[in-house]
Parts: sequence; structure tokens; C-alpha cells
Amino acid sequence: QAFCARTFPKWPTVLMGADALTEVLTKRKPKTRRGKKILKDREPKVTEDAKTALIIRGARTSNDMTTLLRELHLIRTPLAMLYMRKHEEHPFEDCSKVEVLCKKFDHALFAFGSTSKKRPSRLILGRLFDGALLDMQEFNIEDYKSMQKFRSSSKETLAGSKPLMVFHGPSFDTDERMKRVKSLLIDFFGGAVADQVLLSGMEQAIVCTALDQPGSDAKPKVLLRRYRISMQKSGSSLPRVELEELGPSLSLALDRTRNPDKDRWKQSIKVPKEAKPKKVKNVKTTEMGKTVGKFHLGKQDFHQIHTVHHGASKKKKLAASGKVTTVEKPNE
Repeated sequence: QAFCARTFPKWPTVLMGADALTEVLTKRKPKTRRGKKILKDREPKVTEDAKTALIIRGARTSNDMTTLLRELHLIRTPLAMLYMRKHEEHPFEDCSKVEVLCKKFDHALFAFGSTSKKRPSRLILGRLFDGALLDMQEFNIEDYKSMQKFRSSSKETLAGSKPLMVFHGPSFDTDERMKRVKSLLIDFFGGAVADQVLLSGMEQAIVCTALDQPGSDAKPKVLLRRYRISMQKSGSSLPRVELEELGPSLSLALDRTRNPDKDRWKQSIKVPKEAKPKKVKNVKTTEMGKTVGKFHLGKQDFHQIHTVHHGASKKKKLAASGKVTTVEKPNE
């Protein structure tokens, strides 16, 4: 018996784009109290929480790269999560799975370490905005020394302490590539944004030094060092500061980059009106944080200024004592 296709009705096919499908799937209503709390925490806020990082291990990593990933997790603790399963997809080839992982665990930053024959000891730092990739940069790791090679590594700083970020080199302000590197390093190592900082709580400093490479086509290189800040007694009110290198110590050579789209970058750095400080008239703050105010005085009329007026008896006493001389007007 022959098969007849006309006996089956043709149903209309509805094609749905990837963005529309994602929007439908993400609009599911939570059924539990925990699900409501998770979705509420993911909603946009006027003051965002501290950025957390997902540290991912690639398909192949050397012992030094694995140690570096663990040390990056230790530096960022508790604002980091270590994902040591082998991740086959490279972010520069396909970043969709990295976005899914970051969205699942609610992370805005990620670090990806891998080792290959063509690109040995590579570290990728990236940022996400609204659940999608914003930008990322790939670095070649050179001259790496782990924390175990430093004597002072046993005196580790407190977990979650905010580091002091120091940037040396004019290229951080002149070169566009180095400006992106500086912004990314501040986001990754800077920690939470603090309104006030306790002096005794500054326990570590991360120093980034830009090396001037000859030639315009040379790859920028950044030396990254981490120090412990110890405050000793001194003869004055200010303490004497000493630095001990903690590690890790490494050099970052910039390789591949993926810059953000201009519209998405403007949207990511946009500050809501509620978060902007209210402008006070005639008051401004200097670069050193000092508040300076201006007072505007009206036009002064010296004829209306109140002065001391003496009576007739006072004038006679002053004239008798010879302190005041009276001048008679000539008769006209």
C-alpha cells in the first residue's frame, strides 16, 4: 500500500529566534521561597553587590597553571569560586558555556587557565554584563613564582581583606590597550567598593608595573607583585610601613583581546540617578578628597555700614582733652 502524504495535515511551523526562546525560558515564575529569593537577588539594583569571580580550569593545564588558579582563588576568597573540572571549550572559540556557568552561579568575572603547545601558560580574564560577555583579555604568563617560594607566605593576610592597588608606568594613562588592562585588573583584584577604609585593615598591596616595550607593534607587558603591609611603631603619630613580598609573582604579556561593543560599554558604566550624589551649590571636592565651599557676598555700600557715633557731650570732652580739634566753617 502506497504512502500518501496528503492524508496527513500540514501543521504550521513556528520559528523562534534564540533571543526570544531565551526570554521565554527565563520568565518562568518561581514556585519556592528559595527560588524567589534567588531571582530577586539577580534583579538590577541601585547599589550592586561585590563582583564575584568564577575560576575555570581548561582542558589541559600545567602544574604551574593549576597552582596559579588555586592562588587566584585564595586571593579573591570569599568572592570567588574554583571550578576545577576540565572545560573543553576555549572562550575565544566559544564563550556560550562560560556564560551559562557564570549565569548559573551568579558571577560577573571569570578567569580561565589553559596550556597548549601553541599557547603555553595562558590566562584569560573576562567580564560579563547582563549575563553576556562584555570583554576579555588573554595573557601569556612568564617568570611565575608561587607563594610557596616566599618565606613570608606563611603569614597570609585575612580572607576578604581589600588590597591596595598601585599602578606604575605612564602607559596606563596613554595607551588604550593598557587602559583596558588596568580597568580589568582593578575589577578582578580590587574587591568590593568601600566608602571608608580602616588604616589597620590594609594588609596587602598589589603592585602592577607597565614595561615600556620598544616599537608600536610590541605586546604590552605588566609585572604583577603582591606584598604584605606591616605597620611598625615610629616616633610620630604615623606608623612606619614595611613591605614583605607574599607572592604570587608573575609577568603578564598581553596577547589576544576582545573589546566590548560601544553601546554595551556605555550601558554597563551608566550610573542610575538614585546612585548619583546630589549636587550641593557652591561646594566641590578636590582630588585629595577635601571639601571646598564658596561664599558669595553682595555689593558692599560703605555709606550704610554701621559705625560708632558719639554724642555732643562726648565731643566736648574729647575737644577739652585736646584729642579732637574742631574746625570752624567760614561764614559765607
